[in-house]
Amino acid sequence: MSYATSSDQSQMMTQQPSSANVSAVPDLVRIGQIPTNTAIDIETDVLDPVVHSDTFCRFQFQNKGILHSNSKIVLRVKANASTGFVPVGVGIYSLIQRAALRVGTKTICEIDDFNHYMGYKSMFLSNEHQKQRETYTTGRRVAHKPYYFEDDGNNDFQGSERELQDTAQRLGLDLGVQVASTRTQGISLSDHLFCQTTSSYGPEFALSLQDLFPFLAQNQLPLFMMTEPVTIELFFSDKNSERLCLPSSASATTPSFEIDQSATELIADYQYFPQEMMEQYAQQNANLSFTFADYRLAKRSVSINASGSEASTGQLIVNVGGAGRLVTKLFTSLSDDNVKKASLLNNYHSMSLSREYTGTASDRFNGVLTANIKYNDHFLFPIDVDNSAQQFHQLTQTEGMVPFIAREEYNFEGQGLTGATLSGYEQKDEVSGLAGRFFYQGYKLNRNERINSRGIELYNTWDKLKNSKSAGSNTATLRTYLELIRVVQLQDGKMEVFFA
Repeated sequence: MSYATSSDQSQMMTQQPSSANVSAVPDLVRIGQIPTNTAIDIETDVLDPVVHSDTFCRFQFQNKGILHSNSKIVLRVKANASTGFVPVGVGIYSLIQRAALRVGTKTICEIDDFNHYMGYKSMFLSNEHQKQRETYTTGRRVAHKPYYFEDDGNNDFQGSERELQDTAQRLGLDLGVQVASTRTQGISLSDHLFCQTTSSYGPEFALSLQDLFPFLAQNQLPLFMMTEPVTIELFFSDKNSERLCLPSSASATTPSFEIDQSATELIADYQYFPQEMMEQYAQQNANLSFTFADYRLAKRSVSINASGSEASTGQLIVNVGGAGRLVTKLFTSLSDDNVKKASLLNNYHSMSLSREYTGTASDRFNGVLTANIKYNDHFLFPIDVDNSAQQFHQLTQTEGMVPFIAREEYNFEGQGLTGATLSGYEQKDEVSGLAGRFFYQGYKLNRNERINSRGIELYNTWDKLKNSKSAGSNTATLRTYLELIRVVQLQDGKMEVFFA
């Protein structure tokens, strides 16, 4: 049995071999194709956590073979008399508040507010991938399809051939069922039962290690060469409001969703090559160096005026750190602190600005975000960016691919989302639905410079943010993730980690 991985995956690994005859042995820990024809044995261990509570768990690997980066951690939510469902955007990753990979006492990779981090990363999964795979493995299901018009207003697709082929009125979630909708039709969609809690069972999914730790997306750990214990630590989110979402009919209730500790397990795949090859590889590579990307989080609160009197925030300048580091990119989210379990996405979103499409011409507007980045005494853009199309382009350039979301989901412009409901929430709603909930910003630092002692400054002006509360002021949390370059050295079985 063997695992085939793409040969064109980006690599950030360098080696410092202790022998000149390195070409005789293939690179066993590099993710990609091995230029040789050899047998690979896979041994799978099902590991129970060594420590487990409803807020924390820890796993420890056995130091053998080469750890496959696509090993899984299985999590299940306990059965509950109150119906809840995993958030549409992040799925079961909503349970993880922080994830850490440690070797001995050294932290190799750690991401805080991991569930919010996955809200950003999940945008870049294709529709077919989310519909056909992620729906069943992780519970992420932001896949789209056109909702076609029906001539008689019913749900049986009666109409002319032209209307059924090319008259797509709206766009909405693709849950694998036949639907039709206009902007105003209140068609109700039912979520998958395996994504919900009942009195008999709760949702159970598997998390990939390479999603939890970016280090493992680029490298595989040669555990057989390591003498220190390798552990994974997971810190769980709040059970009252951050794990699952509630249907709109039960949004005012306060159930708690606990983790079923009897189901938590790590399914670890260890790869074995012929013994002589692995021994020779260890001898020739007694000193290994891995360069990888790690993420650091900076947070601050943003005030939102009372409903009906929303106004521009004015220019907010936030220092997000990075001093003395090599930073390749950063991305930000702004999540409404008032929107959690009573929504499709929970708090794992990035809110857009308000808009008004009714009234006179002078009354109608789209909100505007004006943004820029300053580092090493220079702005990233010579002129502040206030065009949402250009901001979307910068997001695309940051990740190297287009996010699979609709225009209205990104910047709350246009009216393309369906009025169909899921669990009682309209998909077109800007608070509890999908509209304007994916307004993430990405910035790729293009000068290849080390950040000076002043750090990176983020300039933002939101004009203006909508208050989701019916009365009183509100707050939102601005999260900024910096991608830093770090180096891990494995020498004589001991691992050291430091910033590049």
